[in-house]
This record gives sequence, structure tokens and C-alpha cells, in this order.
Amino acid sequence: MKPLDAIVDDIGDVLAEQDPRESEFGEIAERLRGDLLRLVVIANAAGDGDAEVCRLLQRAHTLRSEALPDGSRQALGHLRRMAGVVNDLLERLAETNIVREVG
Repeated sequence: MKPLDAIVDDIGDVLAEQDPRESEFGEIAERLRGDLLRLVVIANAAGDGDAEVCRLLQRAHTLRSEALPDGSRQALGHLRRMAGVVNDLLERLAETNIVREVG
């Protein structure tokens, strides 16, 4: 199972100052989809019903089901949205003591 610190690395690959190479978009999208799935499983197992976690879980589901768009700008925007939800969900799970603080 992927460590939570590795999820933080995936977030950084997209949200860092330098954009990832377009040739890496597909691989990064798959990693972020996996990260979202892992956090969804953790959140569902905890079952605490936090409203913000529930909102983020819905957003995660939507983003995971969307294909990576054609076109560099649209694809990068999609990766950023996914990374943002991964980041927000990880932070909220830490705030609600479902996972330990990472990063």
C-alpha cells in the first residue's frame, strides 16, 4: 500500500512551481486516481460523516470517473483539480484525526 507521504509527493508533482512534462500526464493521472481511491477507502472505513469529507468524497468520485482531457492545457487543469482534491481530502482527514499529519 502506498504510504501517505508518497501521496504528498504526487500532489507536489502537479502543484509545484514547474509544471510536469506533458509526456507524464497519463502516469500522473493514474497515480492521482489511485491516491483518491486510497483516501476514499480510508474515509469510508472511518465513517465519521464529516460534511467536508463527504463533499470532498463526492468531488473525488467525479474526478476519478472523468477521462484525462485532450489538449495540454485542459489535461493540466484536470490534473491540478485532482491534486487539489487529494490535498484537501488528505488535510481534512488529518484535521479530523482519521489519518496522521503528513508532509
